[in-house]
Amino acid sequence: MSEKSQHEKKVDDLREKNDIASKTIYAVVSGIGREELTRPASGLFLSAVAAGFAISASPIMIAAISHALPDRSWTGFLSALGYPFGFLLIALARLQLFTETTLTAMIPVTRLRTRRSFQLLLRVWGIVLAGNVLGAVVIGLAMPILIGDALTQAMAEATHHLLDSSAFTLFLRAMPAGFLIGLMAWSLPTLSTDRFLSVFLITFLVGAAHFPHIIAGSVEMTVLVHQGYASLVQAVGQFWLPVLLGNTIGGAALFAGLAYGQVHKEVE
Repeated sequence: MSEKSQHEKKVDDLREKNDIASKTIYAVVSGIGREELTRPASGLFLSAVAAGFAISASPIMIAAISHALPDRSWTGFLSALGYPFGFLLIALARLQLFTETTLTAMIPVTRLRTRRSFQLLLRVWGIVLAGNVLGAVVIGLAMPILIGDALTQAMAEATHHLLDSSAFTLFLRAMPAGFLIGLMAWSLPTLSTDRFLSVFLITFLVGAAHFPHIIAGSVEMTVLVHQGYASLVQAVGQFWLPVLLGNTIGGAALFAGLAYGQVHKEVE
């Protein structure tokens, strides 16, 4: 029986007892991460492009809810109920999303710490990020055709507040988003019946707290630039780069580091 199959069998047995040790979760996520590190580039890229398309369901649902509700103080909170939809599609289809890959691909590297493992990690991150952003930008440019001018305008109005914050503030607020999506990626492999609820609750928190996410935000920034709310330089310099850095630090450095730290004496 392969190492991965042994881990999966162990997780299945422990699920029944509702008693999954941290080191078992680490082993399972590490096994998934090792597979991602060696996947063919074409498969990673196409999966990432599809995830970039799918994540658009989040801003679309936010726009639809905002458009249907009156302009009240609670409208933004209820609109955040639409934020999980893109992430749910990605989780159900098991597509490659950058903020999840930052965690899963990083986990085995925390133990290996070789030059080759870091090279493979950067390769995976680069391919997935490029595919995600390409899909997000293409779908963002196509929004007026896909959902009509009214909903596209509603999307721009619901998200233009992102550029009211400084780049440093967005960087700081992006770290909790990376951490929370990392938490989701960490927990999903060990869940059986609660996967839907886990994705929904975590991503709803991200949306309700207005923690910026680099891929969902790429859809939103594309719409804002296309609709004239922002320049390309503003979108890249004030939003995209700070949020990318914040998400990556929150998921790869903070969560992956803490996840490894709690089990390193048991797995080394």
